[in-house]
Order: sequence, then C-alpha cells, then structure tokens
Amino acid sequence: KDMAVYDLDMARFLMASEPVEILAMGSCQIDSSIKVLPGAEAFDTATILMKFANGKDAMIDVCRQAPYGYDQRAEVLGLKGMIHTDNTYPNTARIYTSLFTGNADMPFDFFMSRYKEAYMQETLAFVDALVHDKPAPCSGEDGLVALVMAIAAGRSAEEKRWVAFAEMAGELCSMGDNDACEADVVDSLTGAIDFSKLLSPKMGIVLQKATPTTPVAEKTTSFTTREWLAATCGR
Repeated sequence: KDMAVYDLDMARFLMASEPVEILAMGSCQIDSSIKVLPGAEAFDTATILMKFANGKDAMIDVCRQAPYGYDQRAEVLGLKGMIHTDNTYPNTARIYTSLFTGNADMPFDFFMSRYKEAYMQETLAFVDALVHDKPAPCSGEDGLVALVMAIAAGRSAEEKRWVAFAEMAGELCSMGDNDACEADVVDSLTGAIDFSKLLSPKMGIVLQKATPTTPVAEKTTSFTTREWLAATCGR
C-alpha cells in the first residue's frame, strides 16, 4: 500500500474515470529479508493492470529499487497520439559522442528533488484554498479512493485473481446504516463504485458534526471508515 498507492492515484487522475477491476502480481527480487512480511507487503517488485469505467485500461510497473535514479515516468497512448512524461535531471546538458548519446547527469535520486516544484505548487494550492475559503484541489475522497485501490491490489496479489471494486462496496457500506447502500453506489452498467454517492451523509458512512468554532450551518465532515480500513489493511 505504500509502494504503488501514488501510482494508482495518478492512474485514476489521468483516466478521469473510476476503477472497475484490478489485477496485481508481485515478487521479492531485491531484499529477501522482507519475505517474512504478510501478503503483498513481502513484494518489492509488482505489476498492476486496471480496467476503468470509461472502457480504458492502465498498467503500472513498480519496484523499490532503481540504481540509475528516482525513476517515475508516465505514458498515455491515444487514438491521435501519445504523451510521455520523463524523469527530471539536475541540468539539461546532453553528451553526443561516438560512444555515448544521452544526459550528462543521472536523474534526481530522491523524491524531494524529483518533485520539488510539485511540492511548491501543492503548498500554494492548499494555502490558496484556505485563504479564499474554497475546496482544496485534492479531496479526502481522492485519498480514500486511492487507498481502496491499493487494498484491492493487495487482495488481488494475495488471491491471484481479478478483484472487482463492486465486491468491496458491501464492506464499505457495512460501515453505514443504509440497507440500500450497496445497490445504490454500484453502477449497474460499468460496475464502478460511485464514491461521491457512497460518501454522502445519507449513506451513514460519513458523519456530519459541528466543531466548537464552526456554526452549525457550516458543518464539517468526519469519515467513519477507519475501522473497515484497519480491518482490511490487516488482511
């Protein structure tokens, strides 16, 4: 859950669609000492396939070690072309000789260097949301969906099968008190979970409460899925 959760989140963002099914497989290729860990936590190398509600597919390759730098690239192939994001380097110098053609330096080798600009923009966006009293670009719902995707991937790797997100709806709905929850939140055509509907107060999974410093009319949201997440993470 800590090795690929960001990649799963990015795949959902790039697809602009909810995940429907996931298949994951992994192995321990680098550090044999982690083989004693439970389930998918014993993997340091993994591959993930996903199907999305819009009919598109995604594939993720992850590994805990890349000796040539902090390697994180993305590629989207479409009907009219392809877009590819590459690694970043300390400078733009390139060498061209009869023996070598390429960047003069290795890619940045640490995520704080690799994503320095991203962290700055993230902080500015968060502060802007606070100052102007508007929603943050990334919501708690986005974080929860990414975690559910990671849990489903771990389950797939352990049980060696495709895992449909629809089958997880019942577990999530069990945290609420709405008997019609599972039927209401799963799209009958695609099998995707409607997380916005799942997390609406009427489903009983999310509690609404007023803080001492907040007027009753301006209620804050408190997630009550922690017990389910804790139990599922321990599978």
